[in-house]
Amino acid sequence: MAVNNLTQRSGRFLGWTFTEELAAGATGNPVVIPPLLAGQRISVRTIGGTQDAKIQSTISSDAKVAAGTAVWEDWPAGIQIGTVSATLDAPVTAIRCTVGTATSGAVNWEVLI
Repeated sequence: MAVNNLTQRSGRFLGWTFTEELAAGATGNPVVIPPLLAGQRISVRTIGGTQDAKIQSTISSDAKVAAGTAVWEDWPAGIQIGTVSATLDAPVTAIRCTVGTATSGAVNWEVLI
């Protein structure tokens, strides 16, 4: 399974970021959280208009994430419609976004550490 990596930000605001647009019914490839960021607060936002989406996280090993066998847990906000933000406090090894099939619209999701 393919995985995505965070991009290091530069300039005024340091940190790590990731953004992606997903079509209805899609589940994005996992975004791997580097060990050096373990335990950092992870800010996540879904921007879905009328489309529903949820963020999922895992503490499964990197090998299980890459193999597609990781165990995924829904974020505390659950399935949401529109623009929703949340913070994941616990250390996680990867996160991903899953878009519902309620409408045909796409969902953008953003990560900031």
